[in-house]
Amino acid sequence: MKKLITCAMLFAAASACAVVANVQQIRPGTRPVYNSGTGVMPVGAQEAMEPAARQLAKDSVVGVGVSPVMLNFFNPIQFPSQDWDIAGLGLGLFYSECCNFDGLNLGLVGIVNGHANGWLFDIVNVAYGDGVGLHTGLVNYMGGDFKGLQIGIANQIGSGDALQIGIYNGAYDMQGLQIGVINSAHMLQGMQIGLVNVITQADVSFLPIINWHF
Repeated sequence: MKKLITCAMLFAAASACAVVANVQQIRPGTRPVYNSGTGVMPVGAQEAMEPAARQLAKDSVVGVGVSPVMLNFFNPIQFPSQDWDIAGLGLGLFYSECCNFDGLNLGLVGIVNGHANGWLFDIVNVAYGDGVGLHTGLVNYMGGDFKGLQIGIANQIGSGDALQIGIYNGAYDMQGLQIGVINSAHMLQGMQIGLVNVITQADVSFLPIINWHF
């Protein structure tokens, strides 16, 4: 457990360094982005590429079937295999992986390559697609669009309508509330409460204690 907490804290610290470096730069929307092959990319092109890449990746994830239960010891020692969708209950002793997930997942490390809806109650929760529900773990990561609540040491979403509570909270494009020590969002319609609050695309990118953008 101490090792997991240490890893989560290192993740938060590394994210904080990235946030500080980003604040010190000119905003992405106002600086040219150079491409060695074609010259200068249009303004805003780099920002548009990241969500598009996430959408393409998650749309390609389709399971070979649907199972109401997932039991695993350590992937690939699990039933069914990681190529299946799960709609029901996932129980894992260590590490589990599946295509899409709907239901309740309990374990140490849970990886979902597509969408994840429901309650993810692993120590480390990772989902690369969209999701609706509750994430409660030391580290919670949702790569796509998330609607719900994340509670942990380090929380990260791609976009969505969410409440994040943790030591580090991060999002690319979010509507909602971040409560933590370090809060970071590229675009935010909402409020941040914490020691370090960063909204890259706001008029005031950094404020301590409280930051907001509507």
